[in-house]
Amino acid sequence: MNYHGIIINVSLKDKSLLKSLEIIGQKKAFLNWLFLNKVSVRPESIDSIIQNLQFNLVEQFWFYIPHFYCHFYRDDELIVVFKKKLFSIKTDPATWQEVIAYDKSLGISTKQLDFRPCHFEDETF
Repeated sequence: MNYHGIIINVSLKDKSLLKSLEIIGQKKAFLNWLFLNKVSVRPESIDSIIQNLQFNLVEQFWFYIPHFYCHFYRDDELIVVFKKKLFSIKTDPATWQEVIAYDKSLGISTKQLDFRPCHFEDETF
């Protein structure tokens, strides 16, 4: 079973990385300039995809978004990818405390500290 993940277009320095991924859904936000891309990644490719994403994640977007992250999930596994840190946790929110503390240390808004969808059945796009 493949991983599914969410990657925001403006979170990447090199947006051509998205062309190398299988995009299985897309949701537009903020006046249609921000795209949430739902991707599918084979298990044997997840490590190299994560490494490429970490290299390409922007550290600051304009003046007000300090950091980005992306996440991947399958079954009860959740992988949260930051530029300089990686967390392998469960999809159960009770296991997210360390990741949320790290998010907050980076200045990420509490409203953005949500790793949903994190189950296939929660997907809406």
